[in-house]
Amino acid sequence: MLTVIIICKDPDEFLLRAVKSVEELNPQILIGLSSTYNQPLGVRKKNLISMASYEWVLIIDTDEAVSQHLRNEIKEMIEYRTNTVSGYEIPYENYIFGRRAFYGGEVFSKTRLIRKTVGSITTADVHEEITIRGKVGKLNGVIYHDSYRSLVQVLRKFTKYAWQMAGEKRKAHESVTVKKLFLYGPHMVWARAVKDEGWRDGWRGIVIALCFGYLETLMYWLLLFRNIFAY
Repeated sequence: MLTVIIICKDPDEFLLRAVKSVEELNPQILIGLSSTYNQPLGVRKKNLISMASYEWVLIIDTDEAVSQHLRNEIKEMIEYRTNTVSGYEIPYENYIFGRRAFYGGEVFSKTRLIRKTVGSITTADVHEEITIRGKVGKLNGVIYHDSYRSLVQVLRKFTKYAWQMAGEKRKAHESVTVKKLFLYGPHMVWARAVKDEGWRDGWRGIVIALCFGYLETLMYWLLLFRNIFAY
């Protein structure tokens, strides 16, 4: 048996897609809606995990969907395997403006299927991490991820991320330097577009690299502002 946790800020067609992608698994579905968004992302997910009724918990976001291959693997794992694995890494298939990305740091796996009793999650507001006590396996089926749906949507999301990440860095008492203000952003663009070969994804890869540079630059300027005004 399985519990699926879906974190959702703005209920829309992507939430419906996420729910439909797991219906075949007959899971308990827990949805974290926007009413809880005054809490850090990690805290919300941690609270929902504590509410899970079943041993295995699959965690996805509203802009993600489970592939048929992954559904088959999860069903097989739950029904037939009696192993000591505590969690599974799942590969992501990321899309930029409707087209699959192959470069620019957009090919990765995340631990998203865990045993409720052996997994813990950080309380960060952005990009929380799941830690597993025990063996972590790997699945082959993918999670479809439509994080970059339009330029306006990406800029809005990254602006919010920058504010949240600046808050986390202020809590950690991180200082701001001229290098961070003026060089970290361009370096991020170079890292994603050139080093990680994001240019191979065409103009989409270049645009997303520039957006990450915007995020990095804005984050440190906001941190400077918050440090100066103690906010």
